[in-house]
Amino acid sequence: MTDFELRRIEEHEINAFASCQASAFGGRYTPDKLESLAEDLRLDRSLAVFDGGDLVATASSYAVLMTLPGLVQCEVTAVTDVSVAPTHRRRGLLTSMMRRQLDDLRSSNEAVAVLFASEGAIYGRYGYGPATFGARYVVDKRRARLLTPFAMPCGPGSGGGPGSVRLVELAQAAEAFPAVYGAYVPTRVGELDRPHGEWAELLGNPNGAGEDARHRFFACYEQAGRIDGYAVYRVAAMDPSDHWRRAVFVEELCSLSDESYMSLWRYLLGIDLTEELRTRSRPVDEPLRYLLEDQRHLRTASLGDRTWVRLVDVPCALGQRRYEEEGAIVIEVEDAFCPWNDGRFRLSVDGDGAGTVERVDAAPDLALPVEALGALYLGGVPFVAMAEVGRIAEHTEGAARLADRMFATRRPPFCTTNF
Repeated sequence: MTDFELRRIEEHEINAFASCQASAFGGRYTPDKLESLAEDLRLDRSLAVFDGGDLVATASSYAVLMTLPGLVQCEVTAVTDVSVAPTHRRRGLLTSMMRRQLDDLRSSNEAVAVLFASEGAIYGRYGYGPATFGARYVVDKRRARLLTPFAMPCGPGSGGGPGSVRLVELAQAAEAFPAVYGAYVPTRVGELDRPHGEWAELLGNPNGAGEDARHRFFACYEQAGRIDGYAVYRVAAMDPSDHWRRAVFVEELCSLSDESYMSLWRYLLGIDLTEELRTRSRPVDEPLRYLLEDQRHLRTASLGDRTWVRLVDVPCALGQRRYEEEGAIVIEVEDAFCPWNDGRFRLSVDGDGAGTVERVDAAPDLALPVEALGALYLGGVPFVAMAEVGRIAEHTEGAARLADRMFATRRPPFCTTNF
């Protein structure tokens, strides 16, 4: 990168920052979106590239709590707003921003970074690996039939009498739903706390333009005076040319109990004058299928990656999470972009699942690039499968299976929030 200036932005440059970021993805910010960005953007964590007086590339980050394996919450870095103007592609601007950002994170002792990748081939070169995955589901509501439960759920929140689903207005949703989501986040590996701007994006503006805003509804499950779950959904045409063929589009469903989970899905599947139910990205182990008499009436419309993980400080990151099985393993890490991570590390896990990490000269049991370790970090990607395709070198027989048992999580990691 030559003849360009890389620096943090100032307050009067927020509009230019937003314009560059939006245009890179083929859009423009609405006034509401611009206001939200200005409120959430951390100027001291922003980066931009200038070509003369023109802002032509952007990146930013913020600190956020993430639920790590063992259901421990640690602060990680959420990387967002990454863009390069269409006029300035392939000039090294992204690489220069990633270099500066990772150096800054290391200086600030931030051990783990996460992001959503617009293209899968981009971020592996900077040490990120896909670590959480999701699926979009479609249910044929005309044919789907719900099973009668064999037994009442006995999970957390059960008891206290029957609850009910009711619709609420935006103001009540904005007050109640974040509390439900906040209680849910610590229960699943990979979930992140949600900043204000993301709530505004999810709940929308009822006075805004477009189908999304005018047809957004908020349902909650209430039991003994407590809201235990919610669903945000739209009812809209499946085909813009045929208004009468409509579907329920589930933007988000969050539940703290088995009763609320079942009740909300039953409500959504029972909405009249709609042919299908379509979801945004949901966990790959979604229990909804087991509510259906014929599981073939739920199909997976797409399956893909969610968050990508980058270990900025390998020993610190490995020490922050918890493990499922006691044991010790020596891992050799190769990190060309952040060479301070190069080396061999012994991970020793005690009977309580806590890990200690130390640099060693011992022969490695496993060797892998840092982007592979990022993918494996949350327990959603198996070591054995990575070894089978040559992404990991197994130097000690059985080491990949031992690592799978150590790194395992009870449920696949997932990240609900887009950022």
